[in-house]
Amino acid sequence: MKVGDYKNQKAREIIEDAISQLMAVGLPSDGAASLMVIQGMIRIEDPAKRKDMAEFAAREAEDTID
Repeated sequence: MKVGDYKNQKAREIIEDAISQLMAVGLPSDGAASLMVIQGMIRIEDPAKRKDMAEFAAREAEDTID
């Protein structure tokens, strides 16, 4: 396994665990994921990077095919 693949897999595991913990305290799945998005955006200090991420999120929101 490549280092990048390992890090990606670990990051996904951490995110899944965080969402599970948020759901355990009563948030629905979409609410937990939404909270992760908002909290992540708040923590991006670089305004250009924050704008790029907001644009990415907006494009993904328009994607009707999952």
